[in-house]
Amino acid sequence: MLLLLAVLAVQKTQDGLAPELLWMCHVTSTMLALGLLANAAPLIVTGFLCQGAIALPAYVLHVAAGGHTSVASFLLHASAPVLGALAWRGKRIPAAIPWVALALYQLLVVLSQDFTPESMNVNLAFRPWDPLSGFLPSGWPVRLLNLALMLAQLQAARWLWNRSVPATAS
Repeated sequence: MLLLLAVLAVQKTQDGLAPELLWMCHVTSTMLALGLLANAAPLIVTGFLCQGAIALPAYVLHVAAGGHTSVASFLLHASAPVLGALAWRGKRIPAAIPWVALALYQLLVVLSQDFTPESMNVNLAFRPWDPLSGFLPSGWPVRLLNLALMLAQLQAARWLWNRSVPATAS
């Protein structure tokens, strides 16, 4: 994963898209990779939940809507949830993790507003997703909707995962 992240960083830098490395999917891929290397459970479970519940579905929507991608990006988005699931198998996802993921996303929105150009709309920090921008207002209403939908996805993924793990598992 770290090799894929490095390749992606080089590609994005060469293409003038380095600010896109602040997308939640890239940050949580990094968290997951570092968590796997260090055997750090909080990084693994948070990265895994974000990848499975948010990053992969968002990536699929992005590509389906005609967004740009690369082989490295495809491999990263495909492998991160699988590696996270393998690393977290047999363990339950704690109730706090969706909230941690939501807080992380909010931090990334603030960083995106401060360090990325508005034209890139990294982490939807400036306006709704482009295919929906004609239907949704900008500003706080869409941000609150985005947070509610994201929390619902995170909680649903946690619930589905935990249903597959015995209640006695840690």
